[in-house]
Amino acid sequence: MKFTVPVKDLAQALSRISSAIPQRSPMPVLENVLLQLEGSILSLTATDMDITMTTTLEVRGERNGALLLPARRLVDTVRALELGELTMDADMNSKRTLLNTGSGEYRLSGMDAAEFPQLAAFDPKITITLPSAKFSGMVDRTSFACSTDEFRPAMTGVLFQFRPNEIRSVATDGFRLVRVIDHEMQPHVADNVDVIVPPKALQLVHKAFGAEQMTLEANATHVRFTDGATTITARLIDETYPNYESVIPQANDKRMVIRRDDILGSVKRVSLYSNSQTRQVRLKLAGNALRIQAEDVDTGGEAFENVPCDYSESEMEIGFNSQFMREALDRIEADEVAFDFSTPLRPSLISPYGKSNGQEVLMLLMPVRLNS
Repeated sequence: MKFTVPVKDLAQALSRISSAIPQRSPMPVLENVLLQLEGSILSLTATDMDITMTTTLEVRGERNGALLLPARRLVDTVRALELGELTMDADMNSKRTLLNTGSGEYRLSGMDAAEFPQLAAFDPKITITLPSAKFSGMVDRTSFACSTDEFRPAMTGVLFQFRPNEIRSVATDGFRLVRVIDHEMQPHVADNVDVIVPPKALQLVHKAFGAEQMTLEANATHVRFTDGATTITARLIDETYPNYESVIPQANDKRMVIRRDDILGSVKRVSLYSNSQTRQVRLKLAGNALRIQAEDVDTGGEAFENVPCDYSESEMEIGFNSQFMREALDRIEADEVAFDFSTPLRPSLISPYGKSNGQEVLMLLMPVRLNS
C-alpha cells in the first residue's frame, strides 16, 4: 500500500476518529487504526467494539492495500509533523510501514488487516435525514443528564423516540430528567421507533459532524450516523426505558418567571459557598423577589443574592443541587425561563419562557431536603 497526502488532511482525519480509539483494551488489536486504500480514497477506521468510527479522505494512491497501524503512535506522529506532504509506503508481507516527509523518515510495525473486527451487515429499519446543527443541539440538551449507574443500564443512554411528526430525546439519572420534543425534524416514519443510544456515540457525533445535513439509520441492535465522509456506528442499549412521562408532574401551580442569565449567574456565584458534598442552594420566593442562599457549616462560608423575578404565589423555600441547576440552565436557549413548583419536596420543572424555536424543552429537577 502506498499513497501521498497533505499532512494537514491526514492529521484532521486521524483527529476525527481518535476519540473512538480505546486507551487500553483487553483486545490489543483495538489499539490500532485500520487503513484501507482503494484508488484515491483512504479509509480510516477505529473501534472499541461498541462504537465504530470511519472517515475517508482523498489521497494520491499508488498501490491499494489494507493494514493496521498502532493508533497512538500514528496519531501523535502525524500531529507533530510540519505542514507539507507525507508519503506512506507499507510492505503488505512484513507490514513494515515507512512514513516519508522528504525531510525525515518514520518506521512503524503494522498488523494484518484481517485481525481487525469486522462489522456485521447493517440493515436499517429507519433512515432519516436531519439538520446536523439542530440534532447536535438536541444531543447537547439531553446527554448531560444520563446516569452513570451501571446497575440502571437503560438510564445510561439517551432515549430517542421517532414519531411520524416529531422526534423526542429523553435522559434521566433519577435526580433530574430532560425531555426535548422537536416538531420540525419530522422523520416521517411509518411506525413508532424507540432506541437508546450510548452518550459516548452522541458526543462523537456532536464533536465530529459539521456538515449541514446528516443521516441517521437504526435497526433493532445498532444506530448509524453519517455526515459526508464520516460514519459512526454504535451498539444500542438493549433495555426497556422507564416510563418517564409518569414522573413529570402535571399540577405544579406555582410559577416563577426570571431572566435566565440573572439566575444562572447568581447560582454560579452563590454556589461557591455551598457545601462541596451537597452543593445545596436555597431558593426563597416572596413577592417579585428571589433570594438565593448557600452555606457551608464546615468552613463557615455563606453567601446570598437577591434576584428580581415575576412570582405572585405564596411564599416558598426550596433547595436544589446547584450543579444540576447550572447544567440545566446552561442548556436552555431563552432570555427568560419559567420554574413551575408544587411543594418543597416535589419535583420542579424548568422550561424556556416565551417563543420557542420549534422545540419543547423541559427540565425536571428533584429538590433536596433543606437543612433547618
